[in-house]
Order: sequence, then structure tokens, then C-alpha cells
Amino acid sequence: MLKNNVYKMRLKYQFIILFSFLYTYCSFGQVSELDLQLAQKYYIDAEYEKAILYYNKIAKEPNYKLKIYNNYYSSFIELKQFKNAEKLCKDIIKDFPNKLSTVVDLGLLYGLDNKLDKKSQIFDKAIKQISDKTLYNDALDLGLAFEKIGDTDRALSTYLTFESSSKRNIFSFHAKTALLYNKKGEISKMINTFFEMLDQSDNFLNTVQNGLINSIDFQNNLKEKEILRKFIIKKIQSEPKKTIYIELLSWFYMANNDYENAFIQIKSLDKMLNINGTKVLELGNISLNNKNYNIAVKSYQYVIENSSVLENKLEAKNKKLLAIKRKLLTGNYILVEELKELKSNYITTLSQLDISNNTFNNSIRKYNLLVDLSEIEAYYLDDVSAAKQHLNTAILIPRLKEKLKAEAKLKLADILVLEDNIWEASLKYLQIEKQFKDDQLGHLAKFKNAQVYYFSGEYEWCQSQLDVLKASTSKLIANDALELSVLISDNFNMDTSEIAMKLFSYADMLSAQQQYSEAILLYDSVLNNFKNHSLNDEILFRKAKIHLKQNNYSQAINNLLEIEKKFPNSILLDNSLFLAGCIYQENIKDFDSAKKYFKTILFEHQGSLYTAEARKRFRKLAGSTNEKIIKNS
Repeated sequence: MLKNNVYKMRLKYQFIILFSFLYTYCSFGQVSELDLQLAQKYYIDAEYEKAILYYNKIAKEPNYKLKIYNNYYSSFIELKQFKNAEKLCKDIIKDFPNKLSTVVDLGLLYGLDNKLDKKSQIFDKAIKQISDKTLYNDALDLGLAFEKIGDTDRALSTYLTFESSSKRNIFSFHAKTALLYNKKGEISKMINTFFEMLDQSDNFLNTVQNGLINSIDFQNNLKEKEILRKFIIKKIQSEPKKTIYIELLSWFYMANNDYENAFIQIKSLDKMLNINGTKVLELGNISLNNKNYNIAVKSYQYVIENSSVLENKLEAKNKKLLAIKRKLLTGNYILVEELKELKSNYITTLSQLDISNNTFNNSIRKYNLLVDLSEIEAYYLDDVSAAKQHLNTAILIPRLKEKLKAEAKLKLADILVLEDNIWEASLKYLQIEKQFKDDQLGHLAKFKNAQVYYFSGEYEWCQSQLDVLKASTSKLIANDALELSVLISDNFNMDTSEIAMKLFSYADMLSAQQQYSEAILLYDSVLNNFKNHSLNDEILFRKAKIHLKQNNYSQAINNLLEIEKKFPNSILLDNSLFLAGCIYQENIKDFDSAKKYFKTILFEHQGSLYTAEARKRFRKLAGSTNEKIIKNS
């Protein structure tokens, strides 16, 4: 019994010793990590003396030495302990000879001690150490170290030495050297360096384009831009079969919004490569997105006439109609004859789609054509019946996604509002809302349905729907809901008869139905009969927007300026000023007046949602994105 107890006690004692040993061992490792954390904390807090105490301890462990080097070195510099910093650099250079960037730190120390010759010598020695065995990252570290201290020449020398020494990475630093030449103002060398990359491989095209666009200010530096253009043309002339430079030239023109010349180059490229209008089609799409409808139409027409690929031809036919439509609908004046011709072209294109075997793509194309055509018919040709028929045809297209069908139904409901079938429209909005309850499309349908009730004077029910929509994931819908909600809450029950609000909301419906003359009559009746009503600034703003749609620019401006004059505290004041600026800029072409209103927003309405866009437009009109906007200028 006693023997057993002694044996058990011995085992217990051995276990305690073993546990204590393991604990001590583990704790030692943890303490090293803790030391590292404390050193880091003291360094961040600028308590460099304390940081160094820990770095001294940590540096004894080889695995940590390189890890802590930068902060360790900086701590010595902050305390002006240059001798200690020098010793640290030399230790690192000895232990890690490939860490060439450390030599730059050592050279800087010699510079602080006015040993400039020694500094220069050690810098040059570091570059000379680069050989075919030097790793890319080591050369990069050295080059970046020189760049950091502003020694552009030695950074260049580092990268060029590595490329000349390397057998596999001869273009590894070309992009960086090109940018450094640009920094030195040596534009020709920069361009030639980029061109060397293209001479090596067409795969460098994106790298070269990004480098050039970041190096040359295409908007303002006309001299450098012209140098680049001449270089490209010279390259094309000397190597006419190297198509990559034609592609670069077309990119150059597009970067400068010169789509006409881009079109010429890409046509040439298309013929040389025999690519059936693929790149011309891309140019058409880019031009369309950038609202250059003339070049878009030209591009699509070229593809229609020259491509042997059916898909390209069909795509071009579709997009050409879209470009013409947008061109017409964004113009100052639209001729009915032009719209009728456009409609005829839509119908012809629709009939041609059925001959293709690509059922899926043609279904989408047919859908887009029908929806676009319905818009022209309903809102510009006053042919609501045809518009409804075409939308119903779009909805019945086989294998069409449910969401696309719902989008067509939404447009159909909008047309029902247009022809005053507001309750039938409401039912359709409700159907879409239920089908896509948690989708932005459902939220949009819910908002449009709320508008129906607003038009009819059912403000309380409308508000209940708007309250839900304020939390919509769509910022646009949420903002629209909030705006309408505030309008109702601020103006409903302002007078006991509610007449003003009901006239106003009915006028809004007439405006939505494009019955502009009738809408203005109702707006004016509120202005004349309710002189001090809070709706009056809203009415002036709405009248301005109607006049803008009717191309009555001077009348629109008058309405907006009346808001500024009569309602200086209106929440619509910044809206009015911004819209006035846009009308002067885009429609009247009075750029001085446009700048005046944009600048007023910048200095007198700094919290406006339009501030960023106003600044952008002002700078564009001023001719320089870098120009300082002076208050009294």
C-alpha cells in the first residue's frame, strides 16, 4: 500500500516537472511574439527608446532580424543614433547580401554625415552587383529604394542593368523605365520604350495603353499628345504590316474623343485582318455609349454592308436603329417624317430576324426592337394602339425570361397611364410588384403604383406605400419615394379644401400623359388662386421642365430664375440653379452663363447633391480639369 502511494507520488512529481518544462518552453516562444508586438506598439506610438530595447532583443533571433529591419532602422534615425543605424545596415548586408535596397539606407547615412563621395560609391556599387543571378524582387526593391529618395537616374540604371543582365526577363522593367523617362521629361524615350514592348509582343498593348494614358494628359498637354501621334504614324509608315500600331492609333483617337479618325483606322484594320467587322462593331458600341451617334451609325452600316458573319450583321442592324432612335430623341427638334421612317426600318428589321437560325439571340433582338419601337410609337408618334400591340407581342416571345416579360408589362402599364387608364395600369403594377417582391423591378412597380394613387388624390394610401419604398435597395427608387413623400406631407392639408394639392397632383398626371398645355393651365391656376401656397416653387420647377421638353429654353430659364428670386430659401434652389446651368451649357450654348450657375452651386450650396457634377461641368467649360475655381473669377 505504502509502496503504491510512493509510486503514484513519483509519477505525479515527474508529470509536474514535464509540464513545467513544456510551459516554460512554450512561454519562451510566446514571449518572442509578445516582444514583437510590444516593439511595434512602441514604434507606432513614437516611443523609439522603448521600441529599440525590444528590437535589440528580437534581433538576436535570425528569423526575426529581416522582419523588423525597417522599423528598427527608422527608430535609430529618429533618435539620431546614426552609428547604430550604420551597424544595423552592415549586419543586414552581411547576412542578406541579396537585400540590395539596404545599401541605399547605408548610403543615406553617409550622406547625413556629409560623406557624399562614399554615398555615391556605395550606390553605384549596389547597381554593379546586379547580375544574371539577381532575382526580380531584389532588383525591384533596389529600384524602388532609389525612386523613394528621388534618385530617378539610379532607379533607371537599376532596372536597365537588370534587363540587360537577365536572359529571361528582358522586358520585365520596361513599363517602369518608360514612366521614369516621362518623369524626367524625356517623352521620346518614354514612347520608344513602350514601342519596344509592342515590337516584342502584341500582348503588351493594354500595358502600353495604360502607361500612356497615365503619363500624358490628353486633355491639356497638346504638345506631348501630338508627339505621341506623330510617333505612332511614323511607326505605321515604317512597318505598314504591323497592325498593332494601327490599333494603337485608333485607341489614341478614341482616347481623344476623335471617333471619326478612329473609324478610319479601325476600318483599315478590319480589312487587313479580315475580321468581318468585329472591331468596327466594337467601335459602334463605344460611340453609342458615348453619345456619338453619327459614328455609331456609320460603324453599324459598315458592318451591315461588309461583314459575312450573320451574327455581326444582325447585331449591327439592331444597334443602328437604336443609335438613330437616340440621335433623334435627344435632338432639339424631331421631324415626324424621320420618326415614321425609323418606325418603318424597325418593322423591316423585325421581319428579317425570322430567317436566322440563332433562335436565342434573335429572341432577345426581337424583344429589344419591339420595346424600342413601342416607345417611339407611344410617346412620339401618338400611336398608343400600335405600341400596346408591339409590347404584347414582346411579352409572348417564346423562352423569354420572366423578368424581361415583366419589364415589358411595366412599359405597357406606363402606356395605360398615358392614355388615362390609370386603374388598369395600377393592376399591372400590382402584378409585377407581387411577382418580383424583393427585386428592384418590383420596387419600381410599387413606386409607379403609388404614383397612380397620388395622381388620383389618394394621398394616405400613397404615403403608406412610399414609407416602405424609402428603404429600397435601389438608391434611385428610395430617393424618388422620399421626394414624393416629403412633397405630400409638406403640402397636404395646407388648406382645408385640399383643392391646391389635388389640382397640383392632377396636373402632374397630365404632364406624365404629355398633355403639357393642360398641365400648365392647372399649375397656373394654383399659382393664381393660392398666392402663398408652399407648392408654388414646385410649380415653377415643373413648368420649367415642361418648357425644356418643348424646347422653350428661354421660358424654362425664366421659371428657374423666378424660383431664385421669389423663393431664396426653397429646397429646390440648388436644383434650379443646376438645371439652369445645364440648359445654358447643352441647349443655349451660353457657356459663360452656364459657368456662372455652376459656380454659384459650388460656393453658395456646398452641401448640394449637385456639387460634384457642377464642379466637373465648370472645369470642362473652363478648359482645364486642373484649373482652380476662384470665387470671384
